[in-house]
Amino acid sequence: PVMTDWWMSSAEKAIQRGRKHVENAATVLGEVAGKAQQRFGDAAKTARETTSKAAGVVETAARHVKEHTA
Repeated sequence: PVMTDWWMSSAEKAIQRGRKHVENAATVLGEVAGKAQQRFGDAAKTARETTSKAAGVVETAARHVKEHTA
């Protein structure tokens, strides 16, 4: 019985340590995923803004050409 109690206690402690490691890993992965999602969102926003600016430049150039060639 003493060995069984000791073994059960040791196994329970090992399980608790394992759970803490899993919880810590899940937390870290959640933080990394959140940061990645934010960076991808920022990149998408920048791409939209850049595309919008480029479209504006093209429209302005087309208008300029049209005005000066008409």
